Amino acid sequence: MIRKQDALDYHSQGRRGKIEVVSTKPCATQRDLSLAYTPGVADPCREIAANPEDGYKYTAKGNLVAVVSNGTAVLGLGDIGALAGKPVMEGKGVLFKRFADIDVFDIELDTKDPEEIIRIVKALEPTFGGINLEDIKAPECFAIEEKLKAIMNIPVFHDDQHGTAIISGAGLLNALEVVGKKMKDVKVVFSGAGAAGIACAKFYLTLGIKKENLLLVDTKGVVYKGRKEGMNPYKETFAVETKARTLADAIKGADVFAGVSVKDLLTQEMVKSMAPNPIIFAMANPDPEITFEDAFSARPDVLMATGRSDYPNQVNNVLGFPFIFRGALDVRATAINDEMKLAAARALADLAKEDVPDSVIKAYGGNPIKFGREYIIPKPFDPRVLLWVAPAVARAAIETGVARSVIKDMDAYRDSLESRFGRSKEIMRVVIHKAQRSKKRIVFPEGIEAKILRASQIILDEGIATPVLLGNQNAIREKIKMLDLDLGDVEIIDPAVSPKFDEYMGLFYDMRKRKGISRADAQTMMRRPIYYGMTMVRTGDADGIVAGLTQHYPDTMRPALQVIQPLSGITTVAGMYMLFFKNDVRFIADATVNFDPTAEDIANIAILASEKVRGFDIEPRIAMLSFSNFGSTRHPRSDKMAKAAEMVKQRAPDIIVDGEMMADTAVVPEILNSLYPFSTLKGDANVLLCPNLESANIATKLLTRLGGAETIGPILLGMNKPVYLLIPGNEVADIVNVTAMAARDAQEPAKDMTGSPSTPAEKLSTVYE
Repeated sequence: MIRKQDALDYHSQGRRGKIEVVSTKPCATQRDLSLAYTPGVADPCREIAANPEDGYKYTAKGNLVAVVSNGTAVLGLGDIGALAGKPVMEGKGVLFKRFADIDVFDIELDTKDPEEIIRIVKALEPTFGGINLEDIKAPECFAIEEKLKAIMNIPVFHDDQHGTAIISGAGLLNALEVVGKKMKDVKVVFSGAGAAGIACAKFYLTLGIKKENLLLVDTKGVVYKGRKEGMNPYKETFAVETKARTLADAIKGADVFAGVSVKDLLTQEMVKSMAPNPIIFAMANPDPEITFEDAFSARPDVLMATGRSDYPNQVNNVLGFPFIFRGALDVRATAINDEMKLAAARALADLAKEDVPDSVIKAYGGNPIKFGREYIIPKPFDPRVLLWVAPAVARAAIETGVARSVIKDMDAYRDSLESRFGRSKEIMRVVIHKAQRSKKRIVFPEGIEAKILRASQIILDEGIATPVLLGNQNAIREKIKMLDLDLGDVEIIDPAVSPKFDEYMGLFYDMRKRKGISRADAQTMMRRPIYYGMTMVRTGDADGIVAGLTQHYPDTMRPALQVIQPLSGITTVAGMYMLFFKNDVRFIADATVNFDPTAEDIANIAILASEKVRGFDIEPRIAMLSFSNFGSTRHPRSDKMAKAAEMVKQRAPDIIVDGEMMADTAVVPEILNSLYPFSTLKGDANVLLCPNLESANIATKLLTRLGGAETIGPILLGMNKPVYLLIPGNEVADIVNVTAMAARDAQEPAKDMTGSPSTPAEKLSTVYE
């Protein structure tokens, strides 16, 4: 429950309001100032004057939307005026930015004259890439939007009309599928004939509802042929020959109720009079036409949606407008037409049938979310909505001829959408594309785990790898069925009954018989999926392994060192984390294996890390971290890091590395360039080598928790075959990402790094991740 004071504090504390303008270009020097304003700004001005389309190239126009309102129909508050509506318009800007990375100026117009609104908005066309009309009362809103669409060459979209129509339309598509009814056969009753009601009714006709099967009800009753009271041309469109005069009359035998009116309008008796398996969209805000509890108390076969987040199937406009504008802006559309709206609704409907990511499940309480009566519309915080709706809208704009810029590669466009919200999505797309070139066999010892199975479905669907699941076949098949996954052809191996068991057991016994392992021990250990999976990779029966979701880190690491073993010539293995920030990525090592590595160990880890980082198409810049800058404080610990840097330079002169240096020197170029111009590390470091495990581990955890970094890892460095370790708490998306890394690594043979003996497994750190 949101308290009044909480809402007031949210808007008033700190910087007032909810939005600010942030520069996208530096303005820290005189040169920056000369480029941002006079005299440098004159050059793009001349280019735009010569070619107006260059306005999209040299200004923010292509990513800027105006949210325009006169405050005459604000939420459930009514006509409260332009200024009082400003918090809502600022909030709309927040949603545009949060969900689609679209910038917004909110514009509140102190006028109720439709012609004046049209004139002002038309005059704003050079500034914006699109216009979002908001909270303008009906019927004026219809005429305003129609006229602006006719005279402007940028998209104009009244969200109060079309947002509700599109989202509820997506819900209707899926609701009818769930109850087994067809669009052309159902009878629909609308309650409410304002902006949302009229637009929803129009959109439902576009979806396939027959006009003769649709009744519109307003405060005066049913809209019927010949009615005079309270009519206007927009209602007249839906007037039909009928004897029904009240909502109670109209709803008898109806299959669908769509309400955008007032609370408590729909009674239990009315619900009982509807057809079997009735669909009720009670979308009045903040309180629906009938509560969820009352509807189900009236009859248990109801399928219901509301505008509320505390009930299933929330019809929330935030599922529409950010993503629709994203797709429209990215093709420089001149309009948002019906085909684009239909594409958005169908994309949302299709997405609701997909497996729901763990991050979404956690955001909504942790209970399973699955397509059906209580999940027909995606959740607002599902990050995939952007990737489904925006491309669908952009494609429809191109196909219908309203796009001025054509996207030729939709897969690349989807990748660019992901990258808007951080480097992690951008980099992982690169890895996934590489993995898809040659699907490798990746074995999962924890094949019975739901997260592994759900990840396997994505891995198969996207062609990332060929998963091999270990465990009891019957139990895994039953789990697949319970999760409603399509993994019919996936390979499942039960180690205890596998034809390869004796061969693998014998191999393991020969490897470990002089290290305290008896034949009986080898048999027992090989029955464990973790040892069987490692041996599959050792023998080449699998190309890589992903394991550790349900085990302590050392319990996964130890079998890897015992069976697969490090690369030839590696003196130690190490664990590296990738830390993603919005516009940057860093790597930190060694955070999981070596307590107090020597200078030689650190040099080896740096070389291994550089190879791994290059696999992400990133050129490594390595800093050896300490409490000293280039000898400023002499101590054996700082000397160790300086020595490690020199060893890397000697052994791998192509690697950019320097140190020892403090952490801020490593990541702030101004410090390095001004105080230490002699350093071979130009710019900031992206690979940070720490002097010991505790400093690396602490830095990683602090950056994750306090710095807001998204973390992937640990990534194991120095193994002979791809071994990727999970940790308890990893989500399905994490498993998919590390599987892509393992598959990508398997495409390239491991490098031989001769010169030093390998670390025995007995020296494994017992750090628990």
